[in-house]
Amino acid sequence: MRRVFAAYLGLGLLMAPTPLLNVLQAEAAAVVALAAFFVSGVAAVRGFGSESRSVQRVLLRQEGALLVPLTILTVAQLWAPNCTFGQGLLFYALFPGVTVVFAVSVAYAVQGLGVSRPALTVVGIGLLLAVGGPLYDLGLHPQFYTYNHVFGGVLGPIYDDQLAVRPGLFAFRGLTLLWALLAVLVGRRLRGRGPRWPSPVCALAIGAVYVFSAPLGINTPGWYLRQQLDGHTQTERFDLYYDAGQLDAAAAADLARAHEARYDWVQRRLGDTDAEEERIQSYIYPNPDVKGRLTGARTTSVTPVWLSAPQIHLLRDRVSQSLGHELAHVASRPYGLPGLRASWAPGLVEGWAVALEPPSPSPSPDDLVRTAAAADTTTSLRAEARAVASRLSPWGFWTGRGAVSYATMGSFVEYLLDRYGPEQLKQVYAWGNFKAVYDRSLRSLAEEWAAHLDRASSVSRDAYDVVARRFTRPSLFETECPHYVPPARRALQDAQRAGRRRDTTRVVAHLERALAQAPRYAAAHEALARVRLARGQAEQVRRQLDTLSAETQTVGIQVALADAHAVGGHAGAARALYAAARAHTPRSAHDLRARLMLRDATADRPSVLRVLVSGDSASVQARRLAETAPSPSVRAWRALRWMDANQYRRAMREWKGDGTPVRPERPRAWHRAWRVQRAAWRAKAALRAGASDRARRWAERATQQARTLGDRQRVALLEWWRTRAEAGAIGEVGPSAANHADGFLVEEKKLCRAPEIQNLFGGWIRSRDTVGEVQNGAQTTPVVELPGE
Repeated sequence: MRRVFAAYLGLGLLMAPTPLLNVLQAEAAAVVALAAFFVSGVAAVRGFGSESRSVQRVLLRQEGALLVPLTILTVAQLWAPNCTFGQGLLFYALFPGVTVVFAVSVAYAVQGLGVSRPALTVVGIGLLLAVGGPLYDLGLHPQFYTYNHVFGGVLGPIYDDQLAVRPGLFAFRGLTLLWALLAVLVGRRLRGRGPRWPSPVCALAIGAVYVFSAPLGINTPGWYLRQQLDGHTQTERFDLYYDAGQLDAAAAADLARAHEARYDWVQRRLGDTDAEEERIQSYIYPNPDVKGRLTGARTTSVTPVWLSAPQIHLLRDRVSQSLGHELAHVASRPYGLPGLRASWAPGLVEGWAVALEPPSPSPSPDDLVRTAAAADTTTSLRAEARAVASRLSPWGFWTGRGAVSYATMGSFVEYLLDRYGPEQLKQVYAWGNFKAVYDRSLRSLAEEWAAHLDRASSVSRDAYDVVARRFTRPSLFETECPHYVPPARRALQDAQRAGRRRDTTRVVAHLERALAQAPRYAAAHEALARVRLARGQAEQVRRQLDTLSAETQTVGIQVALADAHAVGGHAGAARALYAAARAHTPRSAHDLRARLMLRDATADRPSVLRVLVSGDSASVQARRLAETAPSPSVRAWRALRWMDANQYRRAMREWKGDGTPVRPERPRAWHRAWRVQRAAWRAKAALRAGASDRARRWAERATQQARTLGDRQRVALLEWWRTRAEAGAIGEVGPSAANHADGFLVEEKKLCRAPEIQNLFGGWIRSRDTVGEVQNGAQTTPVVELPGE
């Protein structure tokens, strides 16, 4: 046992100073389990060979040896805080604890076979399972977790801060114990002990587990995903799968048009418009719980390019943020390494996707990198150029801060695309052989890129705020207490689940519990205020939010408080808060800023605000607003609500007329911003309704107005809209949502219009299109998440 203890001591001392691995959590448990299989398996072979020891005695000795790395990881809390030690102990029992049982049992069976080199045989079995398991799970299934008899498992992508602990993990470790039992039974029979019948019974039990592996959560085959996501819509190039109870036909058709439009942009940037293509599968998940249960990735958008069928996996409320990025990954498949269909360098993989994202009004990767270099006195553009090589490698990219790595590599790859064209980028993508393709070294190209950034005369005004918020977010390797979910956040998640069940009593109870645990938790305050406003409890909302400090008052809280004042007839107080909220909203969030101007205009109309803060769906709100006294602001709200409901032809009718809802006493900048955004909204409604001529005219007008304001990013977005309108039937330019069958093949038996259910969270801003988002490279977030976690 000295060798065993020495091996575990060495492993523990290596893990103790290593970030992430020095915290007793899933990652550390998997590393210990991987080592434990070989250490305990080889030691057990020697034990069974040199002496006639029982399985129980050998097993107890090997399990006891696991206390060595466990003790070191426990002591490591002195310099690596662990807020989830109890969960870590569970993983330690499930991963190395069960693995040692399996390893000792395999050693017992192998020793009974009488092979010449039993220790080498055990090592070979371990290597085969450790490598073959992930290749089977991830290489043949649309899932992003893998459970393994040797190392326990990987629970999900590195970018998910909250682990998806699925029932399949426990089912699989139970399967590991069944295999261990079978190995012991076989070993006993090889030694002439015990009856014969237990082995076939155990084998049948193992077979039954594999037959039901999908329902048990051990694997997620494509057919099982499509069975769970029972909605299906087809376009020329896409098959969309989604929860038919959450998306009606109009919303599904709108999503389909968005897929076609964004993929068309990516293809045109690459010059691949005539390429022969396979159909692309898009899986749209209604919420993180469902996505985590089915794929292991709760929130991360993923494109498994290595699978035979091209496909993407997205959360419904992140489609507009991530769709273009993920489709760029799909377009990279023909240029990746054989079999893998991707580059060996994660920096090129993600830089490619960021560079090919469709236009957005948010700060560009170039602006973010320039701003970060100017704001940080410890770095410079030349230093960033030298860091490009390290960001290409897996270790350098994944251990760095995600926002920094994405923006830097996106800016660099976009420079290569614009400066040298798409053909050379396609050639360099697989191997990263810059010298062979560009006839110059990576360092030389990076210095060219840095000089290009240095020549820029201006940057987006929002870039500094985005850099300050996103670039300072630590990576998983820098995070204290990785995977820790505070009790208040768990309570908010419970409230979200209750909201999906329409159990408002439990929603309020969970939100109050969240605030009892974290009284300044802004997301819980926003959510509770929205529920109370929907119930008509404006006075309670004022009492709840009025006492919050300025640091706690996010834009969402300011708007909720303003709504409460407006519903209560206090227009002056409401308008002051709407103006403050608009001032704190990023300038690139044009959609949201314009909606705040509309709220300001209707602050003296409590009946209108009561409709807007209700939990009714967008279409119901549009109908209710039609019953109120007409005015330019009410007409604009009706148009927006029809757009939010994907009823674009109805929205176009409401957009007729040129009345200006912005109050005359507001600054001229408000009036200019309103004119641009109204033209943009009109262009969007016409574009998605299939009215190409009107979409082109309004896009041209909005482009001219945005160019006058000097908004380069917005001009690029609006010019893209104009190009799509001129193309006529490409992408989102197609039949209206109400008549989507003309342009799309829809399985009517699976598409049903969901009942109008109350949206208790975030009723005040329902549209999350690209005009209302803050984007940071590949990772984007809505300006205000109601309720975010």
